[in-house]
Amino acid sequence: MIPGAIQSQSIELMAGSERVFTDVQWLEFLNREMDWSLFSRARSTVDYENNTNLFTGAYLNYTTPSGFGGTVVGRIASAGSGVDTGVHYFKAGESFMMYALASLTLVQGPGTSWFSITRFTPKIDDKWKLYSSLELFSSFDYEQHQFSTQRLRMGLDNRGYQFGLAVNISETGKEVVHSDTNPGFFIRKQF
Repeated sequence: MIPGAIQSQSIELMAGSERVFTDVQWLEFLNREMDWSLFSRARSTVDYENNTNLFTGAYLNYTTPSGFGGTVVGRIASAGSGVDTGVHYFKAGESFMMYALASLTLVQGPGTSWFSITRFTPKIDDKWKLYSSLELFSSFDYEQHQFSTQRLRMGLDNRGYQFGLAVNISETGKEVVHSDTNPGFFIRKQF
């Protein structure tokens, strides 16, 4: 891991064709060895008829030098709250970051889920970088698919300000009973 390459906070606003999406993320390493970390995020969506969806979660991680480790997640959302535990993989460098978590629901379950964020930000010159991000989330009870979400961002970065094209896609139900696509534009500030 490269300590200076990991930015610890970000705020994103995405205006889409169906709804507005906001996301605040925070990552803090809890010791000098950088094996204990706390990742926290708060997300909200508001459609153009004022229907809202909220989520906040805190991920306590222990990461070994190989990048693998254990995680405990506490979450509160519009659909309810819960506690999960699982195994994650985390690696970060100058132009990439990957966090992937497979987890089991301990409270308000039973269930399993997959969550991952991958970012690729290669330099163009001293001021500009390409910015790309893919986030995946899928939730299953022990009998069927509950819901999945994919969030894709493609754009540019200028000194910690990212902007460009965005799309959020969601599917719900056992056989994808409902699918929702929300294309738009995003602006994001990384601190």
